[in-house]
Amino acid sequence: MPAHPHTKLLAHLAPAAGAESELAVCLAALADERARGGLAAASLWRLAHDPFGAKTPWRGTLELRGSEAELLAGAMGLCERLGALVDAAASTTLVGEERVLLPSERAPVRYQYLMRRRADFSHAAYLARYLDVHAQFGLRTPGILGYVQLHVDPAASRRAADASGFAVCDVDSVSELHLASLAAFLGAIAGSTIGAEAVADEERFVDRARSFDFCSHVRWHEGRPA
Repeated sequence: MPAHPHTKLLAHLAPAAGAESELAVCLAALADERARGGLAAASLWRLAHDPFGAKTPWRGTLELRGSEAELLAGAMGLCERLGALVDAAASTTLVGEERVLLPSERAPVRYQYLMRRRADFSHAAYLARYLDVHAQFGLRTPGILGYVQLHVDPAASRRAADASGFAVCDVDSVSELHLASLAAFLGAIAGSTIGAEAVADEERFVDRARSFDFCSHVRWHEGRPA
């Protein structure tokens, strides 16, 4: 059974042309501020040679945990704060329940897969199948330290998007694989059939053509000293 769910916000950031380096610095500073304000915070930045993210516009991710009210406060004015460094129309904010199926302790690399349901599934039916059936493939994946599902709350995501000034990304879930390194992960799955099995199952309920995956380095940010 997954651990008791926590509420999490993910802001996926697309840089403006020529602004990647400055956005990376500003993202880390924002995560530091949110951590000092009492939120659990991490900043993620896409790997330079990410083999997964060919169609993914985002480079940075701000991750926050807390109550919905705290997350909305943490999202407030993000677009204005980042200003000309970010492509606001291509950046998104998601809020949902984090289901930790395989816990890990601050894994340094993370694979994210933003998944959309097929049109013949309701959001609720999709999430039920995602947790009850599809989770087995994440748990059986070799070479991972942790596996987390984010079950997106569309209404809370709209509120967070309004607060942040970013768009709403109409995905239904985010799969996270927590990794020691990309090289170790690719080596572990090279001889495995789990990837093909997971894809075959996704064809039954996921709109794969409109889903996005990518791999990032994770930086954890510390809050106020005790």
